[in-house]
Amino acid sequence: MTAQAKIKASFPVRRMDFGFKDVPKYWFANDPFLTHFLTSLSSLFPEGEFFFVTSMRNIRDQIDDPVMQKEISAFIGQEAMHSKEHKAFNDYATAHGIDVDYMHRRVGKLLKFGHKILSHKQQLAITCGLEHFTATIANQLMRREDINGLMIDPMMRKMWLWHAVEESEHKSVCYDAYQHLYKNGYGTRATFMALAWSILALVLVEQQVRLMAKDKQLLNISSWRRGMWTLFGYKGFLSELALPLLDYFRPGFHPEDHFSDDMEAKYKALLKFDN
Repeated sequence: MTAQAKIKASFPVRRMDFGFKDVPKYWFANDPFLTHFLTSLSSLFPEGEFFFVTSMRNIRDQIDDPVMQKEISAFIGQEAMHSKEHKAFNDYATAHGIDVDYMHRRVGKLLKFGHKILSHKQQLAITCGLEHFTATIANQLMRREDINGLMIDPMMRKMWLWHAVEESEHKSVCYDAYQHLYKNGYGTRATFMALAWSILALVLVEQQVRLMAKDKQLLNISSWRRGMWTLFGYKGFLSELALPLLDYFRPGFHPEDHFSDDMEAKYKALLKFDN
């Protein structure tokens, strides 16, 4: 056995199959707004994670570090599994009258266009930026038991916490690959982070309004008020993320600056992961 064959990634690829069944319509806090917010995020993951995987495959043959190659392989494996499980949930939601397929198709077309017009460096920069976004969301979801405890369906809570653990585990892989290849690439990294976040915000707002309208909840003022306060109010789920997200624009930033090993260990034990 060669030395390279003995090298293992620092995190595993877990094969999951959640088998969604009898999920309550409003499985997050029994609330339309909050449920549709996470459903909106889920609608983006299959195409988004395919973009991440493709951006890494584009450049991996330029990397001769065997440790980094193992990390990239594990990253691709985890992201492929995330895409599979979120697509399964999206299909379940669509079959039960929550139309996420529209946004899935739109995001797919947008990202395919990005593959055509952007360089490999630019695609990887977008991936680095969005991976920081997902890792920051993941850490917050694990840390805020008052939020993840609002998921009234055990299977949905398990899926989101599994996803959060793995986003934290591989949060540095894309960034390390980018730095390895483009050591002086701060300008591209920062510019395409700002672009990616702007587009993501617009997409999520559009999808939120659309899902609420399709569900005949657009004028449900109490749900909007509760959801906006939960996300953006004092100690809101998203308002607390402003500083860690903006830290990405610091020239000396690294994902490991945002420590999450304690949260990973806690939820690995809770979810009964062997590793």
